[in-house]
Amino acid sequence: MCYFSIMGPRTHVAPHCGFINARVRCHLALVVPDGGHMRVGSESRAWVEGKALLFDDSFEHEVWNDSPSGRVVLLFDVWHPDLTAVEKRALAHMMTAWKTFLYKDN
Repeated sequence: MCYFSIMGPRTHVAPHCGFINARVRCHLALVVPDGGHMRVGSESRAWVEGKALLFDDSFEHEVWNDSPSGRVVLLFDVWHPDLTAVEKRALAHMMTAWKTFLYKDN
């Protein structure tokens, strides 16, 4: 999965958790005005343009953009480095089946 995450001025994404700890989420900062930051667990970090923040999104996290302008990051997932090749194949198969079930025409 890969997409651009665009956050409007003076916005907040409430605390939430990802549904699985088999991936590491990456935020590659593209446009980051002062006043933007994220909290994962008990730690907070600010984005720096051109730098990536990686985290396990199964931990509670939330994001803020307290600036008067928009924030843009490229968001993508990579496999957790502790997974074996067999586990990655099994998870890829399960995710494909899950997406097929979720998005099939009713």
